[in-house]
Amino acid sequence: MSLLLLVVSALHILILILLFVATLDKLYTMRRGGLFYATGLCQLCTSVAVFTGALIYAIHAEEILEKHPRGGSFGYCFALAWVAFPLALVSGIIYIHLRKRE
Repeated sequence: MSLLLLVVSALHILILILLFVATLDKLYTMRRGGLFYATGLCQLCTSVAVFTGALIYAIHAEEILEKHPRGGSFGYCFALAWVAFPLALVSGIIYIHLRKRE
C-alpha cells in the first residue's frame, strides 16, 4: 500500500512538472492565479500521499522489517519522506494563500 502511495506521489510530481512546462508560454496571458491554484492543489495532494505512505510504513514497520533477511532498518528514505511531507504541505499552502491575497 505504501509503495502505491509512493507511485501516486511521484505521478503528482510529474504532473506538476508537465503543468509547469506546458504553461510557460501562457504564463503572462493566463487568468491571474490559475497556475498557482493548480500547482498548490497538486502539491497538497502530493503531501497527503507522502504522509499517508510514511504513516502506513511506520505503523507496519515491525511486520515489514521482520520479513527482511538481515533484520533491516528504517533507512534514510523514511526520514526523507518525513522531511518532504511538511515541505510540500507548506509550499502548497503558500501557493494558494499568495493568490488569495491579491
